[in-house]
Amino acid sequence: MAIEKKNRVAVLALTGGGARLAQKLVCLLEDADLYLPERLSSDVDLSHTAFYRKWQAVVKMIFRQYSQLIFIMATGIVVRTLAPLLQSKRTDPAVVVLDEKGQHAISLLSGHLGGANVLAQRIAVLIGGTAVITTATDVVGVPSLDVLAKALDCGVYPCQRIKLFNRLLVEGEPVQIVSPWAVKPEVMQGLTLSQPDNNRPKGPVVHITNHLVQHKGEPRLMLRPKNLVAGVGCRKGVSGEQIVTAVKGAFRLADYSLLSLKSLATVDLKMQEPGLLQAASYFRVPLIEVTREQIKNLSVQYTQSDFVKEQIGVGGVCEPAAITASGMGQIKVPKQKIGPVTVAIAEAKLWWWD
Repeated sequence: MAIEKKNRVAVLALTGGGARLAQKLVCLLEDADLYLPERLSSDVDLSHTAFYRKWQAVVKMIFRQYSQLIFIMATGIVVRTLAPLLQSKRTDPAVVVLDEKGQHAISLLSGHLGGANVLAQRIAVLIGGTAVITTATDVVGVPSLDVLAKALDCGVYPCQRIKLFNRLLVEGEPVQIVSPWAVKPEVMQGLTLSQPDNNRPKGPVVHITNHLVQHKGEPRLMLRPKNLVAGVGCRKGVSGEQIVTAVKGAFRLADYSLLSLKSLATVDLKMQEPGLLQAASYFRVPLIEVTREQIKNLSVQYTQSDFVKEQIGVGGVCEPAAITASGMGQIKVPKQKIGPVTVAIAEAKLWWWD
């Protein structure tokens, strides 16, 4: 089971000289925890400090628990220690390596998605060193799609294809970026959206969308925001499988990608319904509770049923739940009755829409 990483920095050192720089850095960063060998415990008087006996064990632990790591030691030690722990650029933490004098802050791992490049630059400013960044897009001075995806808080699919697209940008090859939405220029990291075209775009294309995209031949990269909420109503005892089938059916109606599903939502009376909990677990999204009081106070129109109102005191579940849980988003798929389940889909407004 995946462990949620702490949104903090772990700083590790091996020697007395490294420990002195590490203590200084922890004080400057403010969001950092210090890890030092037990033999140096008498030399340190800082909170957020832990002392370890076994090097491999502590590195394995912080690699799983922290989103950013700083090692003050030789790069070779770090490379050999981390090698068996590496999994994916989507999940590995940012790693920055410093020498004991703080002259160089090397962005070693997860430069873009993990934020190691930014962390290295931040450290260099704090201690008066030089950030060493080797990612090709940064060296050449062209925007990176990793950084764009992070700025937009989008998932990248298929993730392994981002290397191809970044290489095309570095080599000056044309890459179109298209979206059904206008995106604020300041968020685009120096990239520009292609003008909408009635014809299908040709050549390599990046799609910023929550819709399914049909294509053949030419490489495509999908940046998918999670901004769709499925409101769900159901009879008592409905299975998780039936709810999953209904949600998938509603998404198919609008050609939406399930990768953009942000959450399921339902009325408070249904929050402990096993089928709903199973469906949320299947989709790996939260189940959001919407109270009957919230539904009663809704000022927008939604599909209502006299029977539902007689049973639970409000005229509907799926549409008002989707609207409320999406932050007053717009209904894109109105109430659909699929067997014993009702589903509606609302689209949450994204902050970067222009």
